[in-house]
Amino acid sequence: MRSSLLSRAPLGVLAAASIVLGVASPALAIGDAAPVEQRTAATSPPVCEITDATITWGFKESFRSYISGSIAKGAWEPFGGVGYETPAFTWTGGTGSYDPATGAGSIAFPGGIRFTGHGGLLDSTVQNVTLEIAPAAGRVLVDLAGVSMESALAGDDTVVTTPQVPFVTVDLAGLENTVSGGALTLAAADAATAITEEGFAAFGNYETGTAFDPLSFSASGVCAAATPTAEPSPVVDASPAADAAEAGDDESGSSGALPVALFAAIGGALVATIGGSTAAIVASRRKQRKARAGGGPADHADEGPAA
Repeated sequence: MRSSLLSRAPLGVLAAASIVLGVASPALAIGDAAPVEQRTAATSPPVCEITDATITWGFKESFRSYISGSIAKGAWEPFGGVGYETPAFTWTGGTGSYDPATGAGSIAFPGGIRFTGHGGLLDSTVQNVTLEIAPAAGRVLVDLAGVSMESALAGDDTVVTTPQVPFVTVDLAGLENTVSGGALTLAAADAATAITEEGFAAFGNYETGTAFDPLSFSASGVCAAATPTAEPSPVVDASPAADAAEAGDDESGSSGALPVALFAAIGGALVATIGGSTAAIVASRRKQRKARAGGGPADHADEGPAA
């Protein structure tokens, strides 16, 4: 009876092995053929360097009239490359940078103007102008240095310097900017300016928002070519088990797969079972042949009671 069961056992085991391996095969295929998404590197926008710029600005006409009039009996003295031709001062040799993508930039100019009057009681210097550019707006920053009239009247000639004061706002709604063939040009004509709160605090002669003279400027420069932005290389997961686990959750609706290690263990167990069953069948048949050859009954002592 047992030998009959054993003779059928390999067929059942082989059938189970076929089913398990049939289920395992798709999972292994998913793990081995996981697609890798290819990404195209992005490009960074060109960066423009301003190599030359010029500002024409009269500062404030009423202030110049006051300095040169019969009350202050003063004067102004441009220096460091700044020129003057009625009714405006001119700054040249400006350098800086500009980003066409954001419309932001900054241009710094050397030199300045010294205003004096009232027999030396008024002494103020405006220098190191910086033009900040932003979309439709801008600012002029300056270093302000001088002795206040109050201090001068008190006999204190200590010079107080305030660096890079945001002195006036600039209306840049009419700014023209062009980038062509790697060359940059910027230009604005008669842009309105007005003193800021910081400018009033440092200069003290005009209330916040008071209009100053219109400002014109032009600039030229070069723009570097757009360069690819480095991106990390795609990472390929070499673990079929991890890919199989992910495959069960994707939008295609495929069922989850068992880990490959489990398939290996099942396969090993099946091989061992098949081998053991085959050995038992061979031994039983040898005993039957020996019993028939000797004329005696088959030895079933080790087989246990019949089922």
